[in-house]
Amino acid sequence: MSEKTTHGVIKQASFLMIATMICRVIGLLYRTPLHGIMGNVGDGYYSLAYDWYNIILLISSYSIPMAVSKVMAELLASKEYRNAQKVFYAALIYVLIVGGGGALAAFFGAPYLLSTQPEAVLALRVLAPTIMLSGFLGVLRGYFQARNTMVPTALSQIMEQIVNAVISVVAAWAFTRRFIGSSEIEIGKYGAAGGTLGTGAGVLAGILVMLLVYIYNRKRVKKHLMHDRTEADKSYGEVFKMIFMMVSPVILATCVYNVVGIVDQTLFTRLMPLTGASEVEISVQYALFGYQFKPIMNIPTALASATSTALIPAIATAMALGNKKDAGDKIRESVTFTMFLAIPCAVGMAVLSLPIIRILYPSANENSAALVLSVGAIAVIFYCLSTVTNGVLQGLGKPSLPVRNSAIALVVNVLVQVFATLVLKMGIFALLLSSIMYAVTVSLLNYMSVKKLVDYKNDMKNAVVLPLSAAAVMAVVVGILYWVPAFLLKDLMNRYIVNAIWSLLVVLIGVVTFILAYVKVSGKTVAELRRMPFGTRMLQVMRLLRIKVPETTVVTSDENEADGTR
Repeated sequence: MSEKTTHGVIKQASFLMIATMICRVIGLLYRTPLHGIMGNVGDGYYSLAYDWYNIILLISSYSIPMAVSKVMAELLASKEYRNAQKVFYAALIYVLIVGGGGALAAFFGAPYLLSTQPEAVLALRVLAPTIMLSGFLGVLRGYFQARNTMVPTALSQIMEQIVNAVISVVAAWAFTRRFIGSSEIEIGKYGAAGGTLGTGAGVLAGILVMLLVYIYNRKRVKKHLMHDRTEADKSYGEVFKMIFMMVSPVILATCVYNVVGIVDQTLFTRLMPLTGASEVEISVQYALFGYQFKPIMNIPTALASATSTALIPAIATAMALGNKKDAGDKIRESVTFTMFLAIPCAVGMAVLSLPIIRILYPSANENSAALVLSVGAIAVIFYCLSTVTNGVLQGLGKPSLPVRNSAIALVVNVLVQVFATLVLKMGIFALLLSSIMYAVTVSLLNYMSVKKLVDYKNDMKNAVVLPLSAAAVMAVVVGILYWVPAFLLKDLMNRYIVNAIWSLLVVLIGVVTFILAYVKVSGKTVAELRRMPFGTRMLQVMRLLRIKVPETTVVTSDENEADGTR
């Protein structure tokens, strides 16, 4: 892959990474007012419905953007513009049938899928039409991804999330007005339904953005079609077969990766009654994990995934050229970058769990939610690692291996959760422990798979020791800065605005501290830092603080002699 091509891939991945992060932050922030409206019980109903919505969406529509972009890109590369356009039309028919079937399954199957939590049925039914709409949005995104531009996808994602946030809060507020002062179950039921209405509205907004982009590019598309010199057009039967052959393995893979959420939910809601827990108590406890912990954990996971995306094509190219050593170097670099992001995020979440919960969910059971976040912070590291190693194995041309590894990890997950729930009586922490063990198992199995395929060995110093050392320094600094005032000025720090402002300031100081500590303990040069995620920003911070970073690695006289130089 040429330097120009590599730069193009990284540039497009950067657009998507920035959009993903903006969407994750918006998605996290609007949950604060939404939580305030529907309460802890509503949080549980919302999460329970969303878990089933996600798995049905994955089966019916999730893989369609990848399939469309893959098939169309191959046809566009050979200038088969008519056949490429035919794939686009066929994909729209596909999602109408399959996505429509998924929507009907969610709507009419909701009472059976949520039989242990019937009050969450309404929320899932409100979500049902969104399954088909998401399919249409996915086809449009795949269409432009095939043309090597991620900008329309990024713009539509941001618009989708903004509309989702606004409509979710407004609808939840409107749906619950008549139940104020009555049962928290009714407030939770209709609040969750209102919250899920925003998801459909957001998808409609995303479709509108993509249609506008499509209309804007229609003349160029028509021009390409006029200059098509394809001798034999493909039949729609051939096109549907191409789409199906591409979608099927991805559906299998995504189901295995994501079915863990449904398994966790099903086991938790069916095992907890055996310990004497009521329906309301189960919903409240599940909210600690599904509504309050997972969205926070997903932010660094999404960042790790987006950062590694730019390196996957390079890994695939190295393998195609038979250069396993180069592939191993790229994998090592990818894992190092991922750990550089994941470790400080996990440490920061553990140390500042209480102020984070106070900011995002001020009316939640803050002590329980903070404890879940602190204990679960370790999962961030392994979910990030499993995410990047899944991508690496796909880049190596072995998509079946992460599926197999995830299936094995799922068995471990089930065994741990059953034992921890029924024998150890750990409640929501049984679910948390099983999730951590799932991520750890996937990471270990993926590492073993990668090691067999290429010349690869973990760089423990750069991937773990250095970021962990810098994160330890950061933990001490932010711990002192937040917890000393929190202890001495308890009444003042318990105020929402004061806690929010001071917490954000401490986080910023923590980021700078980690950067300084990392540069100090690692001895990285300017060139090495520029190759890292946000490396240019790190160098800017160094210059502002008047801290010198070596231009090149300093070689000692002993090293020169060992190399035979003078």
